[in-house]
Amino acid sequence: MRRLTLVSYAINGRGMGHLSRQLAILRQVRRLCAVLEVEAECWVLTSSEADTLARREGVLSLKMPSKAMFRDAGLSPHRYLGVARTWVLQAITGLKPDILVVDTFPGGSFGELALALELAPHRVLVAREVKEAVAADPAYQALLPLYERVLTPEEGGAPVLLRGREDLLPRAEARRALGLPEGARAVYLTLGGGGDPAAAQLLPGLVGRLQQAGWHVVVGAGPLYQGEELRGEGLTWLSRYTPAELLSGVDAAVSAGGYNTFHELMHCGVPTVFLPQPRISDDQRARVRRAVEAGAGRLARSADEVVALLEDPGSAEAARALAPENGALAMAREVLATVLDPGQLAAAAGLLTPELLGLLRRQGSEDLQGAMALVRLLEESPAARARQEAALGELRAAGLSVPDLPGREAAGSRVGHFVALCEETRAPLDTGLALLRGLRRKFPAAGGAELLAGAEVLFRAWAPFEDWMGAVSLLRALPTQRELTLARFAALLSEWLASQEDLFDAVRDFSRLEGRGARPVGEVLALLRTGEAP
Repeated sequence: MRRLTLVSYAINGRGMGHLSRQLAILRQVRRLCAVLEVEAECWVLTSSEADTLARREGVLSLKMPSKAMFRDAGLSPHRYLGVARTWVLQAITGLKPDILVVDTFPGGSFGELALALELAPHRVLVAREVKEAVAADPAYQALLPLYERVLTPEEGGAPVLLRGREDLLPRAEARRALGLPEGARAVYLTLGGGGDPAAAQLLPGLVGRLQQAGWHVVVGAGPLYQGEELRGEGLTWLSRYTPAELLSGVDAAVSAGGYNTFHELMHCGVPTVFLPQPRISDDQRARVRRAVEAGAGRLARSADEVVALLEDPGSAEAARALAPENGALAMAREVLATVLDPGQLAAAAGLLTPELLGLLRRQGSEDLQGAMALVRLLEESPAARARQEAALGELRAAGLSVPDLPGREAAGSRVGHFVALCEETRAPLDTGLALLRGLRRKFPAAGGAELLAGAEVLFRAWAPFEDWMGAVSLLRALPTQRELTLARFAALLSEWLASQEDLFDAVRDFSRLEGRGARPVGEVLALLRTGEAP
């Protein structure tokens, strides 16, 4: 298995946008690598006080103190620059990345990357749009040629988001998770990551006004918020970092205009009243203006206007149209294309379908092993398919007549079919996957399509017994088959089990008659089916 080390540089200002964006890309990098059977070691370097977000996403992180922490400790800006430059250089030297991904600033937040860039053989800049004065600066422009690829998550294009629509919970489930009373109007209130000093002063007053107007307020204060945590009736205070998967449960939002929160709300179809905040390099007002012009939101010039504007915050459809896609997967493909084959990356991306991503959500984690095992069992991974094509190419080069590989079904359709089969037969997904793996071991010649067809017959035969571990035991008792096809086995077993009342007794009868390979399985099932077993 090939191994790649990726290091993302996400030195934030007051918010957590850089970190969230880089984690969104790394999340998709790991998915693509899992499909391609490439081991991806992902690190993120950050100064954000929200660095535990990386832990939540399962990404290794190295953190240095933020500028605010140095300032609070009474240290000078010059001391901070000296420490930061040395720390970044040593971190990249030690990690030895194959790919270095830098967010927004090509030279780093304080010019410390100039010496470190040459330590990575492949360098990618995620150049989020900045104010014209920053982009036109000669120092900014001079460093762009040092990057192999410069990727721009353009405003109005496909934003790079940590969660996409496939991660959204059903509305009823999201409302239960938020603790919303039946019929309550719910508004999501956030001022970004919470690091802005004004957030602690502004947020409590907004909560009070919204409650008085009859809204149930869902507060996303952010991990950097240092004000008082509020409690009480008609209020849900979120402790999690990214509530995007719960946004399906709210009716509207009140938000600042930062890149990540803005695009999450639009992508998830939440009409929003915006209170843009001043930033050095980020023009929040220009971003909010697009939402207002599209009918997806309203601009509040002060907190006093928020409640009145919420009565008509905009259109959910217009919001979704403003950010129709999550660009994180496309960005991850571009990052990996510096070292991996673009054709295989395209094929891998095609397998990351809503069915597969929905399976990950239902599993409740980002553990890709089970989901990717399904891909490899049923879809034949792009890496395996490429090896088959290469082997056939060698045979053709030797002058032998070799047929082409059969065409594939639509990518991901088999995975979705199998997940639906498990739900229909009430087979736990982990047990269903164990059974599928067992069938592959017992019938090594079966391809993905035959494996799925056999599973469909067998799962329906096992379902009436409601004994899935009994089905696992039956497969364990089955010798590896070289002559009997999976389709024939499934048909014979299904016909026999239709006359049985208990799967435990059936497994015992099968094992006794089969005798650990003493009699062919086809003969055993024929005897059991006809009732002629001795």
